[in-house]
Amino acid sequence: MNVLGIDFTFFAVSDMQKSLTFYRDLLGIPLACLVHEGTWAEFEINPGTLVLGQGYDFTQPGGGTVALAVKDAKAAVEELEQAGVHAHSPLGESAVCFWAIIEDPDGNRVIVHQRKDKTVG
Repeated sequence: MNVLGIDFTFFAVSDMQKSLTFYRDLLGIPLACLVHEGTWAEFEINPGTLVLGQGYDFTQPGGGTVALAVKDAKAAVEELEQAGVHAHSPLGESAVCFWAIIEDPDGNRVIVHQRKDKTVG
């Protein structure tokens, strides 16, 4: 087997409308498609895709993690906190990045991530 890359990251969700509000409206990620009677949503975040699925039996809500690149992690975290988003961990810093971990409506962890060298991916 030769793995070529990651095609998508999948999060199981319990309420698609709440999740769309979180990812599309609050985080500002454009919705690429909503299919299968509204139970499968795709968000194109180059170089990959974030998929939300409601009612699929291969995973449970609250079990995934994805890191989303932002220009300014501190400003992003402040904006999310003002909107009432639960922070799993506060803004941290390493030698190469700034990061914080938030949770979506189902408890899926989302890393707000800023590389110090300003690269993405």
